[in-house]
Formats: sequence, C-alpha cells, structure tokens
Amino acid sequence: MKRLCKGLFAVCLLLTLTACGKSEASKASNITITDQAGREVTLEKPAEKVVSGYYIATSTLIGLGQEDKLVGVEMKADKRMIYKKAAPQVIDLPAMGNKKSFNVEECAKAKPDVVFLPNSLSSYIDKLEELGMKVIILNPETMSDYDEAIKIIAAVTGAKDEADAYFTYRDELEAKYLKLDTTPDKLVYFAGSELLEASGEHMFQGELIKKAGGVNVMKEGKDSTWMKINKEELLKKNPAYIFVENKGADINGFYDEAYRDIKAVKDKQVYEFPSKLETWDTPNLSSCLGELYMASVLYPEKVSKEDVIKEAKVFYQKFYQIDVDAKDLGL
Repeated sequence: MKRLCKGLFAVCLLLTLTACGKSEASKASNITITDQAGREVTLEKPAEKVVSGYYIATSTLIGLGQEDKLVGVEMKADKRMIYKKAAPQVIDLPAMGNKKSFNVEECAKAKPDVVFLPNSLSSYIDKLEELGMKVIILNPETMSDYDEAIKIIAAVTGAKDEADAYFTYRDELEAKYLKLDTTPDKLVYFAGSELLEASGEHMFQGELIKKAGGVNVMKEGKDSTWMKINKEELLKKNPAYIFVENKGADINGFYDEAYRDIKAVKDKQVYEFPSKLETWDTPNLSSCLGELYMASVLYPEKVSKEDVIKEAKVFYQKFYQIDVDAKDLGL
C-alpha cells in the first residue's frame, strides 16, 4: 500500500512539474512588444491573421513578405499602385477604415490575431480590446521611429529575418552612394500639401534632406509636424532646391510671379518627389530610394538618375518581387 501511495505521489509530482514546465515554456515563447503609444502588447505566437488600418503598416508587411497574413486593410487600397503590382489580392480584402475612423464590427468579423493602427485611431483601442483583439499603435514620424515600426511589425509576424535583410540592404545602399562630401550651398526647401507648408529638421522629410547631403533652410522646426510659413520668409530663405511631397502642392505654383526671385525657381530646380508606385518621401521601405533620388538632384556628378533607376529595379525585385521601369517610378 505504501509503495502504491508513493507511486501515485511520484506520478502526480511528475505531472505537476510537466505542467509547470509547459507553462514556463509557453511564457518564454510569448511575443511582447512595446508599441509606439508606449503600450505593452503580448501575443502567444506570431500573428497569422493581420488587419492593417494604416498604409505604412500594409506596405511594410507586403515588403517583408507577409501579405498573405492580411485579412483586412485600410480604405482606398485600390488606389495604391504598389498594392496592384505587388499584392493585388490585398485590394479585395475588407476595407476597415482611414485615418479618422475605423470599422470595429468589420474588423471583428475577420478575427485577426493583431490589428495595426495609426496613432490617430488610438481611440478605438478599448473597443477592439473589449472584443478580444490585440491592437498595436504605430506612429513613425521620424526615421528612427520607422525603423522601430519595422522591428515591431517583424517581431509580431515572425519576419525578423526579412527585416534584417532590409536593414542590411539599406545600409549597403547608403554606404555605396551617400558617403558624400557635402557642400553648404545645397539649400533645400521641402513643401507639403501647400506651397507654404514646410518640413522642419525633425520631420521624416527633414531627415531625408540631411541623409542626401542637403541643408534644410527651415531649421526652425522643433518637432515632427509641418510648419506654416509666409511668402516673405521663403523669399528670404532663398533655397537653391525645392522639393514637394509626392502628390502634394502643385509645383507649378512656385513659378508664379511672387516666387520668381527664389534661386530654385530661377534655376528650374523645383521637383515633385517620386514615385508613381508609392511615396519615397514618407515612412516606408522605399524611402531609402528617396534618399538616393534627392542625392541625384543635389549631387548629379556623384549619383546619376540611371543609378536611381538601377537601384530601384533591384529594390523592388528583392522586396516586392516585381519588375519596374523608369515610367513606373515617374523618373
């Protein structure tokens, strides 16, 4: 009888220890990240079903080879040329929302493991979590913010190797072309959706100027938002180059009589940022091509237009598995 009791005790102890071991192993395999709203989010395993209410997240997921995990995307996906070419199936997915609103009920129907949202939709966190959904907020206002966003997306979807491959590619691209002997006369003004809406130094576009060897004439910008300026201020700054964000203000507006004395206008150095596929001046994987493009304008003797087209072909084949040409890029 004693032997039987001892045997039963040993079995019970073994089962208890095994259960504890499994519990500890489960905890160890959990994925815990801190999102860009400072919230800690934990998943038991890499997400297999993903809803993205944010273009930047959707494009990044496609570039990291995770498009098949998407079960819902932001509105107007059919307007995104990069989706049409690289992941046409995404266009037919349920449209969940835009920067101002999000369809919680439609999202719940998709039963996602995780939902990526921009900071502007953070008011929907509680509603989604009440329905058992994991929510991750992304807010990539600067280059370092976007790098962090890539790492978050990769960690949550099990795409670390793909993200590492991208960072290695980008580092090599910058080392090859952007080790420039910069000159202080490369004065750049970067406009947004209006002619007199400017990027300061701490915006993504401001950092892009610096990467390409330019000098931002709007150094006064203290944060990562567009600055409103007046015409007289721009005339005084007298930039040698003017860039306008992709699909932003009409560049022809700078050729109005009011701006004719600006050096960039006189020298016809006013450009709309490419590309037709997707914006190269905002946080997405292809922004490294934006650095290269701006360098080709500022230092054409060191970086040619042909270099930009050549490297863009390599980039889009490597990360989006599509072939592109100069027409696709708007170059």
